[in-house]
Amino acid sequence: MSLDSVLAVPPSPSLAAPSWATDVSPGPSRAEWQARAQARAEAAFDAGSALLTEGDLPGAERLLARAARLARADANVLLLLGSVRLRRDRLREAAGDFQAVLDRHDLAEAWLGLAACRLRLGEPAAAAAAWSRAASRNAATAEMLALAVPIAAAAGAAGWLAAGDDGRLHVEPADDSALSLDGVPASLPLPAGWQRAGRLDGWLRGKALLASPLDLGAIRRLDGFVTASEGGLNGWAWHPGDPERAPRLRVVPAAGGATLPLLAELPASGIAGLPPLGRARRFQLPADELPAAGLLHVLGEDGRDLLGSPLDPGWERQSARRVAAAISHHHRGLSATPTVTTAPIAADLAPAAAPLAAPATLRARRGVDVVIPAYRDCARTGACLDQVLAHQPAAVRVHVVDDGSPEPELVRLLDALAARRRIVLHRHDRNRGFPAAANRGILAAGRRDVVLLNADTLVVPDWLAILREAAHAAPDIGSATPLSNDATILSYPACDRANPVPELAEVRRLAGLARTTNTGRLVDIPTMHGFCVYLRRDCLDQVGLFREGVFAQGYGEENDLSLRAHALGWRHVAVPGLFIGHHGGASFGPGRRSLIERNQLLLERLHPGYAALVARHVAADPLGAARRRMDVLRWRRGRREAGSVLIATHLHGGGVERMVAGRVRAARAAGLRPIILRPVHETPGLIVVGDEEAENYPNLRYRLPDELAALARLLGADRPQRAELHHLLGHDQAVIELLRRLRIPYDAYAHDYAWFCPRIALIGPERRYCGEPDVAGCEHCIADQGSLLEEPIGVRALVARSAALLDGASRVVSPTGDGAARLVRHFPSIRPVVEPWEDDTGWPAPRSASAPGAALRVAVLGGIGPEKGFDVLLHCVRDARARALPIRFTVIGHTLDDERLLEAGPVFVTGAYRSDDELAGLIAEEQPSLVFLPSIWPETWSYTLSHAWAAGLAVVAFDIGAIAERIRAREHGFLLPLGLSPPAVNVALLRLGRQVAEGYGTRRDAI
Repeated sequence: MSLDSVLAVPPSPSLAAPSWATDVSPGPSRAEWQARAQARAEAAFDAGSALLTEGDLPGAERLLARAARLARADANVLLLLGSVRLRRDRLREAAGDFQAVLDRHDLAEAWLGLAACRLRLGEPAAAAAAWSRAASRNAATAEMLALAVPIAAAAGAAGWLAAGDDGRLHVEPADDSALSLDGVPASLPLPAGWQRAGRLDGWLRGKALLASPLDLGAIRRLDGFVTASEGGLNGWAWHPGDPERAPRLRVVPAAGGATLPLLAELPASGIAGLPPLGRARRFQLPADELPAAGLLHVLGEDGRDLLGSPLDPGWERQSARRVAAAISHHHRGLSATPTVTTAPIAADLAPAAAPLAAPATLRARRGVDVVIPAYRDCARTGACLDQVLAHQPAAVRVHVVDDGSPEPELVRLLDALAARRRIVLHRHDRNRGFPAAANRGILAAGRRDVVLLNADTLVVPDWLAILREAAHAAPDIGSATPLSNDATILSYPACDRANPVPELAEVRRLAGLARTTNTGRLVDIPTMHGFCVYLRRDCLDQVGLFREGVFAQGYGEENDLSLRAHALGWRHVAVPGLFIGHHGGASFGPGRRSLIERNQLLLERLHPGYAALVARHVAADPLGAARRRMDVLRWRRGRREAGSVLIATHLHGGGVERMVAGRVRAARAAGLRPIILRPVHETPGLIVVGDEEAENYPNLRYRLPDELAALARLLGADRPQRAELHHLLGHDQAVIELLRRLRIPYDAYAHDYAWFCPRIALIGPERRYCGEPDVAGCEHCIADQGSLLEEPIGVRALVARSAALLDGASRVVSPTGDGAARLVRHFPSIRPVVEPWEDDTGWPAPRSASAPGAALRVAVLGGIGPEKGFDVLLHCVRDARARALPIRFTVIGHTLDDERLLEAGPVFVTGAYRSDDELAGLIAEEQPSLVFLPSIWPETWSYTLSHAWAAGLAVVAFDIGAIAERIRAREHGFLLPLGLSPPAVNVALLRLGRQVAEGYGTRRDAI
């Protein structure tokens, strides 16, 4: 179980960079935007909670919905929002909130909320299923019991049962229901200790009761963690299925001696990874209250070790004393007697013995056995064993170590395989953790080499022979590890984020790719990976086993073994010619996360500099070439007979991304392969190649101009028919040379003014439309503000380069005449083609959403930054408050500075929407009287204008750019003079709002 990168969490897609920046400029970094969004979400959550306490349910819902849009993965927000909507009878929305929580967490409160929604929606079967899921795995609360009766009645159920959080069993009907404990018939009252059974079934006249069977093991399950601190113990524990029960623990010396009871009862906070409503409890024992020094077990009521146990709280102090004694002895002279007496270091912490011989002289090939530790998940363990046994050479034994599995089905499976002599079975009486289970199998293999294999892997034919050949390719190789979908530095296709878990057919396909492209290649790596690793016996003889008393249940033990081996001269290699499937840890609970963090610290203390060693490996990425070869082969197999079209774009989303998505669909419809070229974030000169989704080929990254020839060879074989340049922001200009090498025509699209404006949106230092001065004026502007082009180029050079590029284009495409005219003003030799991004002929006629005399509800759509009129909006809001005007602004989206705007006056900000459907829903929810688009730059198009028209709303905008051109052409909307003061804007909005309320027709008005 590897430590490397296991805690790395990819950025949440719900906190993507703001569209106000992405339409025209890069804006804040993703990390900055995430921090800002999180702070805004917390503020909205607190404000919504306060309104809920005051009984203002509509206000609370509005603020909590904002918090949910700002932090979409926050289950605590969704739980409270769902509860408020349930109380307001907004049942479909509430059910969606609870389901969103359940998509991430198996949480009783969310199941009960969903059950209540389904019951009131008239869906009794779904309500019964949700209630049963909650009751079958959790101690029943009063709220759960109260829901049982109406749900059972509505669903026509035979009855129900639940294990109460008071220790009682609740059965309805109690008199006639039949019960069984672990398959043995039982009757009420149940025998003492019935809660320690694994399963309780209940039925009435052959029909199962709701929540049957009760998973009693899940209800009493203990989650927690223990670590050593200053010679003492501290940690936390709780029962997720029965959180009101205080965990009772025991401290048991491994060498025998008195047992010490321990109660976890102090409220715990600051534990990363706790699920929503998690109620963990802390415990601590100082050093002077612990048994004598040595290895200690911290056990739950079920006799299982808490995560982090066993451990020796005193080993670091003992090690420090040994070092101090050795130094003292050295300085006093070899004949002096040390003044410090020390206890011996625990056996598994003792330094490894000196090598018997240099690795370079050890060439003997031995037989090999497979060792598979098994604990949970019968289905995946069975699938793993099926493949291992199907491809098992005659001389190879398969050792399976049952590490105290709590699953009777898995125990029966292993017993059956052992009885048929398909496996050699070893069994622990309790769970001892991965290192101990691995050591048991390694020792059982005798003098043979060992392949350590996780029970959630899928192997392929010849896997063992390939690994054995690699491990014996050189005398100093101590371990060999294949590629996998989930193996940190050995992952494919991506090595910096999670990959999908492949089914067996996909594993075989990827293994074929690896074999075809990388057979015989080996790459040195700093550490083996324990999901599947070939270990040479002569290496193990010198290095020793995994350290059980240090790493407890695992995470870090193979890294430690790797570094010990490396210190003795052994190498570790990756085998990129072999791919093995791996389900891996789909989620790490708080206990696992705490264990990983602890073991990372231990690993760094044992081997100072290890983290830096891995960081250097990741930066150098010696496996990158192997992964690219596999991607190239996959890419070749996806080629289309009709050829391809190249589409160059930036990374910043917005309207450009929407347009690109449409062009991709058009290419596919024409039978062409759409090939998307994007720059790599914050890595100048790097370009990534993809078709439809670049993430499909994360290793097709080419550094320009150095790898221009290789990129041209790759794409030339796709027979590109043409290229479309939608945006070159972030690209190395060698991409233009790529088009010349490929000898293909290209079209240039005008999504903004980056062709001649380094600020992209024609906004000057005064944060308003610059008027498009000459080159000298532009250079003064850039001197004041800086460039947004992500490359060091002056205005004059930019204009000259763009002129040559536009002159060479087959077509220069602009969506409006206004945008085309501005391009011609700066590049007189071009003749742009006007092609609207959308059809403006089908929008519904505007309508009024408010009665005359009511406060004017003005919606502002999208992401509002400087170019989109943030300053105008801010001063309009302030003016409305100062003069107590009957205007209520709502930003349906987000802004450059939500906090500043919200403090200004009567305004609300919903938070960013993620789709057209969500935007349409928010517009319908807010019911604005009209839409104000305060954009102050000459936009080339405006999808927010399209959304407003699609909703049947009148639009007010400034008389500039594409928005003005489209409003004039359609004769639906109102245009204000650019530069109109905010008080005058408010007067105009009130006047036009009254006009709309009185019956807005199909005419054009300008104020």
